[in-house]
Amino acid sequence: MTVWELDSIYASDAAFSEEVSRVKELLVGEDILKLQEAGMLLKQLDSYVSCLMAQDPSDQAAHVKNGELSGLSAAYEGALFKLANRLAEMEEADFQQLLEEFSEIAFYIEELREVAKRKGTKEQEELINALSADGYHSFWSLYQSFTGKIKVGKEGLSIGQAYNLLSDANRQVRQQAFKDWNEAWEKDADFLAQLLNHLAGFRLKVYEARGWDDILDEPLFLNRMEPETLNAMWHAIEEAKPAFLRYLEHKAKLLGLEKLSWVDVEAPLGEVAEIPWETACEIIVEQFGKFHPKKAEFAKGVLEKQWVEAEDRKGKAAGGFCVMLPKSGESRIFMTYKGTPINVATLAHELGHAYHNECVKDLPYFYQQMQMNVAETASTFGEAVVIDQVIKGAKTDEERMQLLDDKLQRAVAYFMNLQARLIFEKAFYEERKQGFVSVERLCDLMVAAQKEAYCDALADWDPYFWASKLHFYYTHFPFYNFPYTFGYLLSTGLYARAKEGDFGPKFDAFLADTGQMRVEDLAEKHLGVDLRKPDFWRDCLDVLVKDVDKFINPLSIEN
Repeated sequence: MTVWELDSIYASDAAFSEEVSRVKELLVGEDILKLQEAGMLLKQLDSYVSCLMAQDPSDQAAHVKNGELSGLSAAYEGALFKLANRLAEMEEADFQQLLEEFSEIAFYIEELREVAKRKGTKEQEELINALSADGYHSFWSLYQSFTGKIKVGKEGLSIGQAYNLLSDANRQVRQQAFKDWNEAWEKDADFLAQLLNHLAGFRLKVYEARGWDDILDEPLFLNRMEPETLNAMWHAIEEAKPAFLRYLEHKAKLLGLEKLSWVDVEAPLGEVAEIPWETACEIIVEQFGKFHPKKAEFAKGVLEKQWVEAEDRKGKAAGGFCVMLPKSGESRIFMTYKGTPINVATLAHELGHAYHNECVKDLPYFYQQMQMNVAETASTFGEAVVIDQVIKGAKTDEERMQLLDDKLQRAVAYFMNLQARLIFEKAFYEERKQGFVSVERLCDLMVAAQKEAYCDALADWDPYFWASKLHFYYTHFPFYNFPYTFGYLLSTGLYARAKEGDFGPKFDAFLADTGQMRVEDLAEKHLGVDLRKPDFWRDCLDVLVKDVDKFINPLSIEN
């Protein structure tokens, strides 16, 4: 098992403070290159503090640092907005001359100008930024700190440890874990409902001040994505849903159930042998190497250099993530490894993020800021490569079926679980416009969203999902749901092309462009497809529908 190394990032508090001071110096004035350097250093600082808080949510010193960075981030956003306003006020001829002068970051400058046109007045935005540090963004910090202290069940498990039990091979274990899980979240539901309501209330007031009527305006803009693209993707998914409902029905039969419960969806088919950490690392490096030797070598280096924190211990935060350290050109990965196939997929996923960071590290920092939907493309591609190759290498039919089931579990998560989150958030925000939404109502909205997304195919639901899913509380990126689905399906299209051979350099070129163009242009340039039409999405889904057919009819699986 591995724990990460953080001391090389900042060897002391003095080194951390020195970096903070440097950022403050760079924020004086509106020099675009100085702001770019400030953003790079601020990202380095923020990633470091995120690691500290994840490894020990009770680390008060880390929370103090986080508070300091919140104020600094607000100042940085304010400085960027002032620059954006200057750009918006420029005569067109002068602006075009500026683009020529800074051609290496022209796309970002144009986007920054567009931000100024979309947002409110200077005075409004300065006030919003000032209030966000100790208001809006503090809700996310408070959620992290509070949930990090939650203990689940009689054994007092961390939420990360308890979450792993929700997919245990033993149905009694996962049912008891689910009972303990919901009791833990129900106990603190009143507080978390307050948190979610105030966060949403702040966000809605900001949208109102800016004249944004559609709550999806901001997430779509941040994802550099057209509404037509999002609609085309969901339209294609709805067309394909009957196939995934057949998968759920067949899995229920295999488990001897009339209908799957919530915790059965991600349950393995029977006992699955624990996959040792060292074996997981070997599998991932080997499978990456079959498609892209450079990526395999990189992943091997990440694992050897202690960039990964995966120890299964109490006191850690839940979930998994990968952070970029742009100053040092490194990444750090956080997860809790318990030896399950899902854990292996998570590790491959996060290594995909790290490789994405590697591919952009030599670009101007403004172009290293890829948006969430394309960031998730790189990571889910890593998952796909590993799981498909492992399925092909399965030694028995039983093992092959278990692995295929694991792959389809994730498809269901991206198409149904993520859709349920989107449906819930849209409904919640509409009701929040009218006033405070109670715990009972939040649970009702959550269950209704799950029933709609899963076509009422399960025997029970997770009413406190709104409390346990941290993405609802993440203030830096609103509606953190559909980007996962987008990334998953786009990576499926990339993977299909990877099978044609000689893909490594093309993949690297795709990743390098993710921070400097809109997603529709990115797909047109590198894949030759129009994301605003359902055809591409249907092609991606057809690949996965064939996997459902193989699952239901194992004889169709190629050995």
